[in-house]
Amino acid sequence: MVKTRENGLKRAFISVWDKTGLESLADFLRAHGFDLVSTGGTAQRLKEHGLPVTPVEELTGQPSLMDGRLKTLDLRVFGPILYDRDKPGHRQDLEKLAQEPIDLVVVNLYPFAAMRDKGLPPKELLEYIDIGGPSLLRAAAKNYRHVMVLCRPEQYQQFQELYDRHGGDLPEDERRALAGEVFKRTTEYDRLIGEFLNGAGSDPAPIFEVRADLHQRLRYGENPHQTAEFYLPPGASPPWKQLHGKELSFNNYADIEAAQQIVAQFDQPAAVIVKHANPCGFAVGDSSLEAYRRAGATDPVSSFGGIVAFNNPVEPDTAEALTEIFLECIIAPKFAQGALDRLMKKKNLRLLEAGPEAVTSGREVRSVAGGYLVQDRDHQLGEGQWKVVSRRPPSESEMQAMRLGWKMVRFVKSNAVVFSTLDQLLGVGAGQMSRVDAVRLAGMKAAQAGLELQGAAMASDAFFPFPDGLEVAAEMGIKAVIQPGGSVRDEAVITVADSNDMSMILTGSRHFRH
Repeated sequence: MVKTRENGLKRAFISVWDKTGLESLADFLRAHGFDLVSTGGTAQRLKEHGLPVTPVEELTGQPSLMDGRLKTLDLRVFGPILYDRDKPGHRQDLEKLAQEPIDLVVVNLYPFAAMRDKGLPPKELLEYIDIGGPSLLRAAAKNYRHVMVLCRPEQYQQFQELYDRHGGDLPEDERRALAGEVFKRTTEYDRLIGEFLNGAGSDPAPIFEVRADLHQRLRYGENPHQTAEFYLPPGASPPWKQLHGKELSFNNYADIEAAQQIVAQFDQPAAVIVKHANPCGFAVGDSSLEAYRRAGATDPVSSFGGIVAFNNPVEPDTAEALTEIFLECIIAPKFAQGALDRLMKKKNLRLLEAGPEAVTSGREVRSVAGGYLVQDRDHQLGEGQWKVVSRRPPSESEMQAMRLGWKMVRFVKSNAVVFSTLDQLLGVGAGQMSRVDAVRLAGMKAAQAGLELQGAAMASDAFFPFPDGLEVAAEMGIKAVIQPGGSVRDEAVITVADSNDMSMILTGSRHFRH
C-alpha cells in the first residue's frame, strides 16, 4: 500500500552531476519536511554532509548496472513521479508498486557539451549521453501539477523563496514555468547530441537554430535609449568570475572578449588596454607590471576608461599602477590577495577572473536583414604561407615586431594598420575608409604619445591597394611591413618597399574585422 506520510512529510528525488548549491538546497528540504532519495555520487555527497538519504537502490531493489548506465529507469522510480493524485486508478497502481509519491525532482544532466568541447574521443563521449536524467525530468515536468522540478542549480534560490512565500508549496503557474524550463533544457541537450552523431560541422547545416537563456538584463545597450540583454546557451555560464564592481554593460561584453583573445596569444607576460573593442595599448614584458606600463604608454589619453586584460596574475605592485587612472574593468587569471584588497577600494571597478582557456571558440553569429550571418572565428593562421618579397629580408628583431603586429592587427576594426616593436604596440589606425588614412592615423597616435617609429614595423589587415600607404609609412621611419598581399598593384608596393630599404612579408591571408 501507499505509505502514510505523517506530518505532511514529502519526498524529493535528487540526482545531479553539477553539485553547485546541493548541500544548501538539501538542508532547506530537510528543514521543510522532505525525505531525500538519491543516486550514487549525489547520495554520497549528501551523506558526507550529514543528511539522511535513501539510496535509489532501496526503491528499485536493484543495484546500479552496466557501469551506471542503468540505475533509475525503473517502475518504482517513475511511478511515484508520474502518479496523478486526482486519479484513483493511479493510486491503485502506486499501491501495487508499494511506493509513495515523489513531490520534487532535482536533476541536472551529464555535461555532454563540455566534454565535447574538451575534445573527448567519440567512444568516451558516448558515456556522457544522459538517458535517465532527461527521462526523470520529462516525467516530472509532464506531471507538474503534482510534482515540482528543478533542472539547474541557478533555480535553487528562487525555488526556496517561492516555497516559503507560498506556505510550503508552489502555485500552478510557477510549477508550469519550471516544467517549461525542463523541456527547453532537454530539447537543447538532444539537439547537441544529434549534431554530434550526425557529424555537424562537415557541411553547412540546412537549419541553423539559436537557443539561449536570458542571463542578464542589462541597464541599456550601446546607448541609453536602447534596451539590451545578455543570453547564454542553455546550461552555460560566462567564461569568467566577477569578483567586484558594477554589473557588466553591453559595451563591456564586447571589449572583454577582444581583450581576452589578445592576451591569450602570448606566453610572455602581456597586457592590453581595449577601448571601444579596439586595442589602444599593448605590450609584453618580464612581468605584468612592466607589460602594463608599456601598454599604457601606447596611448595614455585613450587608456582612460578602458578595459585592461592580463595573461598573468595581478600582483600588488601592478594593482597600485592600475589605480592611477580610471578604468572600467580589469581581467586576469588571478588577483593576489593584496592586489584584490587594493583594487576593491574602487567601488565600481569591475574585476573579472578569467584565464586564457576562457577565450571563446567556435562560430560567430550576427543578426542582419532579419536573418543571421554565421562564420568561423578568425583564428590566427600559421607562418607557413608567409613569403618575404622585398630585396632585404627582415632582421630577427623586425621579424618579432612583425609577428606582434600581425597578432594585434586582426583585433582592430578595418581598415586597420598598427605600428609595433618586438614588445610594444606603438600606434593604431582603426576603422578608416582608406588604408593610407589608417597609416596616417597610426602615425599621428604614435606622435601624440611621443613614441619613436624609426625602425618600427607596420602591419595591415588587408593589402595596400596603392603604394601611397607605404610611402607615408617610410617617411615616418617604418622599416618592416607585414600585409596579406593580393593587390593588382603588389609589384608597385614592393618597389616602394625596396626603394626605402624596407623588409616586407606577404602573409597570404587577410584579417578584416567589421
